[in-house]
Amino acid sequence: MLYAWVGGIKRSPLTKGERTVCPDCGNLVTAVIPVENVRHWRHKSGDCDRWTEPEGEWHLNWKEQFDLSCREVGLIDPVSLELHRADVLCGAGTERATVLELQHSPISEDEISARESFYRKDHRMYWLIHIHDEKSLLGSHFRLSLDFESRTYSLDGHTYAVMRWVGRSQQYIEKWKRAKAFVFFDWGGRIFHLAGNSLSMRLGGPFERGHFAICQLTREMFVRAVRGED
Repeated sequence: MLYAWVGGIKRSPLTKGERTVCPDCGNLVTAVIPVENVRHWRHKSGDCDRWTEPEGEWHLNWKEQFDLSCREVGLIDPVSLELHRADVLCGAGTERATVLELQHSPISEDEISARESFYRKDHRMYWLIHIHDEKSLLGSHFRLSLDFESRTYSLDGHTYAVMRWVGRSQQYIEKWKRAKAFVFFDWGGRIFHLAGNSLSMRLGGPFERGHFAICQLTREMFVRAVRGED
């Protein structure tokens, strides 16, 4: 958790040993000031959001693209009382309320479905997936797959390219094609929108296994879309 309320101000920790309470569960959180990672708050008795994951500079840099009030917003299911913190929630309480989930680490398809079921009840939902090579060849496979020349389509003012996933396993791209929320990839700061199954039908699909369609957009376009300014 990167932010908590201290003296009426929502902020990251400033010094080691600071204490405050979690705005969602009311339990004690303490400041963690690591040498090589971002400052954050740690629950004394375990995080109240079971979906929480270690966060680094990538998460922080993206959260800082949005107003502080939109970062790490706790949501509770009124029936099950299940609680989760949206990484970003813009337009809360409006028809264009949008949750942005920032995903850096691997995630199972079951958990993708669980998060979508929770957040999409009352919100639009965007995934932003970090494509990188920190612990695998994922970034290399993505780079080798890029082909914006062989098969392109113009749709709604954007150019989509259909290409084939390069790599031993095609399951990675297949599970994201099946996502119900909007899926975007961040590869080295370049943003790509992945066409889901319904959009793929407008692009000559359905595509065979391992084939997918993406379009590139700017960071500014993506941020505006999350804010509901598209």
